[in-house]
Parts: sequence; C-alpha cells; structure tokens
Amino acid sequence: MGPANFTTMSARDAKTRFGELLDAALGRPVGITKHDRLTAFMVSKRDFEAMLAHIELLQDKLLLAEAELARREGFAGDDRVAAFIADFTEGKRHAEAGD
Repeated sequence: MGPANFTTMSARDAKTRFGELLDAALGRPVGITKHDRLTAFMVSKRDFEAMLAHIELLQDKLLLAEAELARREGFAGDDRVAAFIADFTEGKRHAEAGD
C-alpha cells in the first residue's frame, strides 16, 4: 500500500471527528498518526475482508509451492505430493462450502 492509497488523520482528530473517520474509511484506508508518526490504520470491513482473502490465497500458494519444491528436491515422492494436493484441494472445497 503506497502513500497514494490512503489518507491520514491525527489521533486527536480521529478522536474528535470519529464519524468523519468512519466515513472516510469506507472509501479508502485512513492512516492514523500520533506525534507525526503513522501508527495505525482504519479500514472498511470490505477492505479488511479482501486483505484477509488475499493473505489466505498467498498462504495457499506458498504451501503448494513448498510441496512442489519438496517433490523436486526428493523430500517427497510424486504420489505423496499428489495426495497432499488432492487433500488440500478437497479441504478448501469443504471450507468454502461451509462444511
């Protein structure tokens, strides 16, 4: 997230203008500063959930890449990696379906 992707507000202003802070955070993240240092962010529920989904996707990709690397380096056989990926994919399907 670069500086152009969020606005800033001092902690004092955030406290006294909380309604404005909430409204602003619905549009894009708001950085909260204290003593001229960025200390926190206020983000909308939508943005927060999107960040969590993105993190989960990256974690999944990393896990699958590690399984592939283990296969390539001989730490796990083709059958074991294929079974892991099948189990992983099946688990993701069940989680998405709410099982």
